[in-house]
Amino acid sequence: MHRFRALAAVLAVLIGGCTTARISSDSPAASPAVSVPTTTPTPEQRVVAYPHGSWLLFGDGVPGSPYRWVWLPRTASPPPGSPAR
Repeated sequence: MHRFRALAAVLAVLIGGCTTARISSDSPAASPAVSVPTTTPTPEQRVVAYPHGSWLLFGDGVPGSPYRWVWLPRTASPPPGSPAR
């Protein structure tokens, strides 16, 4: 009897279709406002240093030169006592 009720429920959903209505709109959805920074980062704000390297900010924040972060790993220092070349 339980199987019959489950089968009847599944068939009712399949035959009846979706239980939610789709709402269509004639006008496209408004896009969110884009905020543009009004100031440019200072040289101190363009470098984030860590013991093993640093992040550098490049670009001007305009479409032709967007901001991008670049990771620069710190190079290993030569062992003490090795001759400099």
